[in-house]
Amino acid sequence: MDHSAPQNHIQRRFVRHGFTLIELLVVVSIVSLLVSIILPSLKGAKRQAKEAVCKTNLRSIHLAQTLLLEVRGKFPKLNNDENDGKWQYNYLIYDGRDWENLGPLITDKRLLHDPKLLYCPFQTDPFHSFNTSDNPWTPNRGSDTRASYGRRHLLTGWPLSHFRKNIAIFSDVTHMPKVIRSAHKKGVNAAFLDGHVSWVSDPGIFTDNDLGEPFDLFDNPIVEKIWLAIDRRQ
Repeated sequence: MDHSAPQNHIQRRFVRHGFTLIELLVVVSIVSLLVSIILPSLKGAKRQAKEAVCKTNLRSIHLAQTLLLEVRGKFPKLNNDENDGKWQYNYLIYDGRDWENLGPLITDKRLLHDPKLLYCPFQTDPFHSFNTSDNPWTPNRGSDTRASYGRRHLLTGWPLSHFRKNIAIFSDVTHMPKVIRSAHKKGVNAAFLDGHVSWVSDPGIFTDNDLGEPFDLFDNPIVEKIWLAIDRRQ
C-alpha cells in the first residue's frame, strides 16, 4: 500500500514561511504609528495626574490651616521678619530656629501627615523642591526650609472670619519669574478663602516683574499686585 501521497500532504500542511521584508516594514510602521499616537496621550495623562496632585495638596494645606485656626484662633507669623516683613518670603516652613508660616501645619501629624504635601509635583527649582541639597529634609537648625507653596501676606494675627472677600490664601510660589517658569510655567494653582482651588493663568505679572534677590521691602507692592491679580482671575 502506497503511503507516500498522504505523507507528502501532511508535510505540506506544516510548511512555514518567514516574514518578507515588506511585511516586516509594514509591522514596524504600524507599531511606530501606534507609539506616536499613544505617547502624547500618556504625557497628557501624566500631566493631568500631577495637576490633580498639586490641587489636592493646596486643598490639604487649606484644610490643615483651617483646623489649626480652630485651635489657635489666628494665623501664625508668615516669616521671621516683623509685621510679615518682606512679603515674597512667604514659603517658609522653618526659619533656622522655629517652625513658622507653613511649619505648624506639618509639626502636627493630624493636620498634614506628609511633608511632601507642601511641594508642587511640577516644581523643579532645587530651592523649592523636597529634600534636595539646597533644601534638605528634615530641617537643619541655622538654615531655612522652604515649601513650593506660599501664603498670602498680612494674614498674620487674624482669624479667617476677619476676611470678608473670597481672596486667595495659598498658591504656588509666586515671587521671582524664574520660579514660576520652573513649575507650571504659564500660571499657578491657588486656594481661596472659601476652600476652592483653581488654575490661574498668568496675566503677565507672574513672569514679568522686577522681583529678585535679595528680597527687599520696596518689592512688597509688586507682591501685592500679584495676589490681587490671582484674586481677580479666580
